[in-house]
Amino acid sequence: MRWQPDLLTELEALRQRCAELEREVEQLRHQRRQRLAIAAEVHRSLIPAPIRHDRIWVDVRYVPVEDVGGDYCQVRFPDRATCYITMCDVTGHGIGPALLATRISSEVRYGIIYRREPRDIASSLERFLAEYFSDTGLFLTFVAARIDLERGELTWSGAGHPSPLLVRRDGRDVLRLTSQNPLVGLGLPNMPDFEQETVAVHPGDRLFFYTDGVYEVFDARGRQFGLPALVELARSAMEWDLFGVADRMLAAVGQHQHGPTADDQTLVVAEMR
Repeated sequence: MRWQPDLLTELEALRQRCAELEREVEQLRHQRRQRLAIAAEVHRSLIPAPIRHDRIWVDVRYVPVEDVGGDYCQVRFPDRATCYITMCDVTGHGIGPALLATRISSEVRYGIIYRREPRDIASSLERFLAEYFSDTGLFLTFVAARIDLERGELTWSGAGHPSPLLVRRDGRDVLRLTSQNPLVGLGLPNMPDFEQETVAVHPGDRLFFYTDGVYEVFDARGRQFGLPALVELARSAMEWDLFGVADRMLAAVGQHQHGPTADDQTLVVAEMR
């Protein structure tokens, strides 16, 4: 069968158009990769660097599933005698949750600057999401802790967040700082006032703040690492140098895990000095 000249011309035009579309698709992919890289850089800038304060040492690890994720944490000192540690986990992954986490970081920072009570910081986030993000379907877990470094007191308010751990310096006693409030963003009617609690902390005590991605990992038989194992890991970590604890704990979790990581992992380890 012979191709007519007009058919050959049409085929050539289609090939050229396909080539043009492929170039356009690749350009869009390149632009998306650039945007993700910028978003990832911005998100990583939220993660605190290691801190060696006279009264407290802090180390942080953040392992996102994708380039950007919905986890965020802050460690800030509005004055020499006060340290705030805050953490949130926005539902989902990708640009949307990462942008919300960034925006939450800004809101929380203002609360810290003005030395607000942890319960007030948490409740302000509930109002913030209700006002600006009620139609997004996004919600988050959150915990805010304020440490009075002179008096040796930690006050915390949790909103559906995994319980931070307070491990006494002897490694035997472990206190779970359980959440007192519902998740942020649920929009529950007649929301009660947010609550907070206070506990004494002493030199040598360690604090572990984490998102659920740290312990919700499964082995090849479908067995979860789980909170009890994480508690025991934190207890045994009292024998390790603080600035090696986060890596060693995440490595132990990784040894249990089978397959790729399914959720962002954020871990903050602090030691009272």
